Amino acid sequence: MQNNWNITVVGAGTMGHSIAQVFAVNGFCTTLVDDNPEQLRKAKQLITNNLDTLLDAGEITEEQLDLAPSLINYSEDLNSASESNYIVETVFENPEIKRDIFSKLDAICSPDAIFTSNTSAMNVFEVADISNPERLVIAHWFNPPHLIPLVEIVKGPQTSEKTVETVKMLMIQLGKKPAVINQYIPGFIVNRISATIAREAGYIIAQGWATPEDIDAAIVQTYGPRFAFEGPLELRDYLGWDISTKVSAFLLPHLCSNSDPVPLIVDLCNKGWYGVKTGRGLKDYSQTDISQLQKERTQKILKMLKAIKEL
Repeated sequence: MQNNWNITVVGAGTMGHSIAQVFAVNGFCTTLVDDNPEQLRKAKQLITNNLDTLLDAGEITEEQLDLAPSLINYSEDLNSASESNYIVETVFENPEIKRDIFSKLDAICSPDAIFTSNTSAMNVFEVADISNPERLVIAHWFNPPHLIPLVEIVKGPQTSEKTVETVKMLMIQLGKKPAVINQYIPGFIVNRISATIAREAGYIIAQGWATPEDIDAAIVQTYGPRFAFEGPLELRDYLGWDISTKVSAFLLPHLCSNSDPVPLIVDLCNKGWYGVKTGRGLKDYSQTDISQLQKERTQKILKMLKAIKEL
């Protein structure tokens, strides 16, 4: 596996800064590009905070703490990506913005530079009009990228096997766990399953059958420990497909099949109650120290990942 990757991450927001951090911690020269200087300033501070937390948790060494920041170059100019041979696009989920970014990158980067998109749902293969489309692939990281191991790799209709294998091996080199999807499907794997769970949970709340707290508790106390080491299909191998099939035949007709978001959740969004980031979602966080809450959540994720490694 080559070690001479020159990385550019385009977009310094929630995902971009964390992805850049992962590359730098693993010794790669990385440029983080954003046309908003304030966003770059925030990204630099967030990376500093993240590295301190990882050091405290024993996830990185003092050497990595000292070296990683020096490997990240912050730039407001997309032209700084011209020398990069591996691009990570993490800009807004807006097709016009993504199309423009890829067009500009195509004009300035080497024709064999690998282009990856961190889109969580969009068919970027229909959006990005680039030369040599065999080098374009979706590499979808999960929030927070510097903690969550999974990266979904989605092949486009012209993506080469060499590109897929190269990206897969690079993710493994970064300590990630890649999962390959053989063609574009909306939502890939995780978001399709996550949307199904969220739809049913919202439906149960809307019907008044259970509270958000009890639904969360029910999932955490069953699938929580199980899904740490086995997926839903392996789980059913243990439960028995005969039983699972009979239960499904009875249950599926009773599940929510709406193709639109549950009205309860739409109402939350209309009120501006988006969750932790706005101080209120299904729960009220207005009296909560959000910074401390996020730190505690990060610590829990780190503890879980450490426990999983010992299984």
